[in-house]
Amino acid sequence: MKLWGAQYSLQLGLLLALLGFSSVNAEACRLLPVPPGSENVFWVHVEGPCLPGEEAAFAVKGADLLEALVQGKRIDLDHALVVDQVMLDLLHQRAISEYSSIPPSVGKSLNEKGITTVRVIPETISIRHSRFEKVLATNLVEGALLILGAVDFTGTVFQQSIDLSKTVFVGPVRFADARVDFEGFFIGSQFAQGVDFSHVTFGTHSRFHQAQFRDRVTFADTHFTGIAEFLEVEFQQAADFSRTAFASGTGFSGSIFKGPADFSAISAVHELYFRFTEFRESVTFANAQFHTVVDFTDARFDGAIDFSGAEFRTMPELTGSNLPRDVASVQNGRRTYVQVGIFLGLVILVLCYLWLSKGKKPA
Repeated sequence: MKLWGAQYSLQLGLLLALLGFSSVNAEACRLLPVPPGSENVFWVHVEGPCLPGEEAAFAVKGADLLEALVQGKRIDLDHALVVDQVMLDLLHQRAISEYSSIPPSVGKSLNEKGITTVRVIPETISIRHSRFEKVLATNLVEGALLILGAVDFTGTVFQQSIDLSKTVFVGPVRFADARVDFEGFFIGSQFAQGVDFSHVTFGTHSRFHQAQFRDRVTFADTHFTGIAEFLEVEFQQAADFSRTAFASGTGFSGSIFKGPADFSAISAVHELYFRFTEFRESVTFANAQFHTVVDFTDARFDGAIDFSGAEFRTMPELTGSNLPRDVASVQNGRRTYVQVGIFLGLVILVLCYLWLSKGKKPA
């Protein structure tokens, strides 16, 4: 009787545990309550995992997000779905003189370009581990968008394109672990503080043409699946591209690296161009893999250079460059050819053996 009672209690406990587990799962996808003191914050936090229908029920409309920006609210989204496009050129223009918190270097840069009025986002933008179904873009032909606070898009997915061209980021910027399925444009953008693009997957086309990075920037472990353009970019501090994968054509032509540059262990599957590029401090390409042409035409190297362990399939183009001819050899490429030659030799020997064996008459 005691044994039966113990078994009954065990089964009842397991049943209650399962019911409790199901209840937790049923309530797992929910919209978290807005914390007190968030009157000036557009705050949407979703706790998951969520099914598609549940995710859509808590979706943020692009128009609502834009309206919050117009009102000058701080943006705080976590695990949210943003539907509809967000066009930032619909923000009101303001005179630069209205904002005393603009760093002098930023104000000087805008003044040199003749920009006196800008669209302004005065607060921080934090949209983490979320998803944009449509385009997020400045959509500016002229002028600039000024973001005074920090920007954090950690782990966010952009299913279409993101275009933050002509944006001046006054605060730090973080895109770590984000994913851009199509175009990622930052043409002419300025970054006043540190920038983190590590572990990002960029899609069909990425453009940083004439961007300025005034502080440290990292693209470490980033994957560019499409064309990547870093033409005429100014890196004023350290630039880290270590372990980055360039799966399509890539260009750094005309760019200036004023601080140390790290291209160690990169993988360049297609053409990689550094024409007229200036490396004013140390640069490393240690253990880099160049699967096709790398072009250093008229590139200047003023600091220490490290190509140790780098692999070249073809001799790099060095015309007009001060890079020593012997610093980049195709030794590793030859080693590959030697390995292929050994393999083909073994195949020939096996075929010869089979042919001779076939010709022998049985005793």
